Amino acid sequence: MEVRGDIVKEMRIERAWTQAQLAELCDVNLRTIQRVENKGNASLETIMALCVAFDVKRQVLFKVPEIAEVEPARQNPVKAYLFIFICGLVVGGGASTTILALL
Repeated sequence: MEVRGDIVKEMRIERAWTQAQLAELCDVNLRTIQRVENKGNASLETIMALCVAFDVKRQVLFKVPEIAEVEPARQNPVKAYLFIFICGLVVGGGASTTILALL
């Protein structure tokens, strides 16, 4: 799972803990803490151990995508035209009036 390695490191430094001390508190290998801080990779067990060590909720450690990372939903033009066509029929303009409105 991807976690915020920078936040893990920041919380560790705020508490004046070394990576080795945090690894011991979490009952994981030192290399695991290094990987979490540098690459943001952690197992669920490691995340839970970090939450206990730092006394925080899991959400604090998870990555939230930046606005630029989220792709906008692509609109399907066929669906849009179909929606307009059906709305035109419902309103009562009839099929020919609705088709002319689309053109």
